[in-house]
Amino acid sequence: MRTAERLVAERGLRGASAREVVKASGHRNNSAVAYHFGSWEGLLAAVWELHAAPIAADRARRLAALPEHASLRELVAAYICPIVTEIGSHTPSCWARFNEQWIVGARLDFVTDPGLSAQPEERELRESLTHDLRALFARIADALVHLDPPDRPRRVALAARFVISALAAWERDNEIDGATTSLDALSDELVTLTVAVLEAH
Repeated sequence: MRTAERLVAERGLRGASAREVVKASGHRNNSAVAYHFGSWEGLLAAVWELHAAPIAADRARRLAALPEHASLRELVAAYICPIVTEIGSHTPSCWARFNEQWIVGARLDFVTDPGLSAQPEERELRESLTHDLRALFARIADALVHLDPPDRPRRVALAARFVISALAAWERDNEIDGATTSLDALSDELVTLTVAVLEAH
């Protein structure tokens, strides 16, 4: 799974294949992906679940600890911090770059409509926005009272793209020659900047 994650992170959803994953993993059996995961889509879904499960659990704990009327900053932190924690738990991490490749194929306003193209390798990722994450995005959108209601989900989607792209860049820097910014410092900065993006008129 780690090899598939890395290749997709580096080449995109269409730039990697099951055969390449098998070869890069050191296996000789080209049917290994089908044997273990059922299909290429099943492998991508397994990679997603590997990270999505701990992120969702962390996010649920953070949200449960928030007051009923949480501030925008608290909601944004509940979105960003679990992703940062997951990235920090793997060396090297490819998770943000894997996400970035998904976002490339997503609609501009993927919060309202996460529809992707009909490519088979993307189909399993249509449900990548879990129910809990959708609910969090909805809470963030509801807090953007300075925007017209139809514009709020798009602003949330734009902010999420910014977060994922920044974390993906951190991963690339860290893998090449070591990131000069710590993840903790980047997390704090991303929360502040994301709030600013969301609050902009």
